[in-house]
Amino acid sequence: MTGISHRIANASLWSVAGKLVARLIDFASLLCLARLLTPEDFGLVAIAVSILVIVETVLELPLTQALLRHEELTNDLIDTAFTLSLIRGGVMALLLVALAWPVGHFYDDPRLVPLMAVLAVAPAMRSIVSPRLVIFMRDFDFKREFVMDLAVKFASLIAAVGVAFATGSYWGLAIGAITGPILGGILSYVFAPMRPRLTLCEWHAFRDIIGWNSVAQVLMSFNWQLDRLLLPRFASLSALGAFSVSDSIAGIPHQVFVGPLLRPLIAGFTHVSDASKRIEAYLKATHAIVLTAAPVLIILTVLAEPVLRLAVGDKWVFAAPIFQGLCIVSIITLPSAIMPPLAMVRDRTSLVALRMAIEFAVRIPVTIAAVIQFGLAGAIGARLVGVLVAYLTCILIVRHLIGLSLRRQVAVFAKALLPALPMALALWWIEPNLAALPAGILLFVALSAASAGAMALFWLCALLLWILTDRPAGLEKIVIEKLRAGRQRFSVALEQGP
Repeated sequence: MTGISHRIANASLWSVAGKLVARLIDFASLLCLARLLTPEDFGLVAIAVSILVIVETVLELPLTQALLRHEELTNDLIDTAFTLSLIRGGVMALLLVALAWPVGHFYDDPRLVPLMAVLAVAPAMRSIVSPRLVIFMRDFDFKREFVMDLAVKFASLIAAVGVAFATGSYWGLAIGAITGPILGGILSYVFAPMRPRLTLCEWHAFRDIIGWNSVAQVLMSFNWQLDRLLLPRFASLSALGAFSVSDSIAGIPHQVFVGPLLRPLIAGFTHVSDASKRIEAYLKATHAIVLTAAPVLIILTVLAEPVLRLAVGDKWVFAAPIFQGLCIVSIITLPSAIMPPLAMVRDRTSLVALRMAIEFAVRIPVTIAAVIQFGLAGAIGARLVGVLVAYLTCILIVRHLIGLSLRRQVAVFAKALLPALPMALALWWIEPNLAALPAGILLFVALSAASAGAMALFWLCALLLWILTDRPAGLEKIVIEKLRAGRQRFSVALEQGP
């Protein structure tokens, strides 16, 4: 078990490092585009992207998770996965093109027709990615994915910013959205070569996980995209653009830390058979995800106005309350992220669908009523209600799956958040001083120093709490071991001299 834990930790570091750098590139692209384009441009593209996300999510096939469950990856399994992915990509592309005119007519904006037709290229290219990449994931080797992420994101940044600078139009966002998938599809065959063969002979190996997962994906897509589809009818494109950009920035910690950690955790869960060790692994995973992502989200929440002013300019400052609300929603979603991988590994994907159905039953009517009545504020409030319902449902499902009590699940979430209290208080104290600074180098330096100091305070409190609770195994222990190893290497280098 120690060897598996070490391999999971190393794989997580590579995965998180890759996604961190990739999201930093995404963030840099967003900053450039936000200064070159208007909130209305972002709002227009947000409508098309919301339709794209719904179509992709409804037709999502968790082929990677299904392949990970098999000890022996035969050529028939790989080829069946490729064929299913290709069928999915073709259906999505055709569906997006078919929906382009009705969507343009519904929102009374003909620009959406060519925009959606171009964006249909993205899912088509994502569908041809080499499924043999899963072999490296099984071996906890995420180095190739690290390189692919960087190449794809750099290409998207150059394409998006270049077109936006040259044309000053929303087409920069669209071209950037399809450049990455095109290059990613090509690179996947460089790192994981294969000769694709069309076959469905191993369809039965994917049937169960695809069936229930499809139900869950349909529900999830409407849960998370309905507000974006409703807002253009009850608010301006500029308001939707502010909501979309705020949501993108608030989602970066999830994309950087939560998503990359889940894949090695899925692989790790498959190696855990003992009930008590499974509970321990689940608690460690929840604690690690919250401890890693929550402090970043809290910094963004408290310092929302100076962050937006510095990052995307004064024309976006009106989005600060929207940004704060979405960051708070993101914090609450953190402990719910571990349940779906656990259910998939234990062949209980029906429980993921159940969780989505419960959230759907609450969230859809609340979202419709709240957006119609309160607009943007209603959309944020509805999201908050939805994630609270989802969290409660998740902890009940986890208790059913592995016998982990509600008290221990809530306690591990609270314990991971506890070190953030002194940090949040310190940030609230200095925020008025930061807000008073003009946008520029001085604000950048002050904001960087405040964020670095806040993170240092958070980790100091986290390590003190870890010591006071008898140094349990977890992320803190891994951090301490890495620091000690680095200090030893540095000492050896000094002793050896030049």
